[in-house]
Amino acid sequence: MSLNEDLYKEIIIEYSQNPKHYGDLPEANIHEEGVNRSCGDEVQLHLLIKDGKIIHAKYTGQGCSICMASTEMMSSYIENQSLEQAKSLIDLFKSMIMSKEEVSMSSPYEDLEALKGVKKFPIRVKCATLSWNTLEQAIKEYTRNKNSPTTG
Repeated sequence: MSLNEDLYKEIIIEYSQNPKHYGDLPEANIHEEGVNRSCGDEVQLHLLIKDGKIIHAKYTGQGCSICMASTEMMSSYIENQSLEQAKSLIDLFKSMIMSKEEVSMSSPYEDLEALKGVKKFPIRVKCATLSWNTLEQAIKEYTRNKNSPTTG
């Protein structure tokens, strides 16, 4: 294993075993669930969004180290970001994981590079992207609810 592969493995283990964003978020106004049926990963995102900005992000669920590390990284990076910034990060991350071209993550997102190696293993791509796809759905749901007329 190369030095980079060893470092990336350590980063994935660190994020998956020492989560700072794992747990419920009682004040969340968006809850979205994602499931990877092929391996059993499950993620529930809990987001507090105000004025188009993600104030807090937490998650619950279970999954492999890649899924949990990716979810933890994502949760830490999207806090205090606008929905537009979060959508841009989703697109960038998915490009890095799924594109045939070389896509790099710049500061402060360089830890996401640890997940780049999963592109060699299509079944693991689903693990790495589960939380990002779930976030994408959560943002769509928030936008849909925000733009729909209220009844009452």
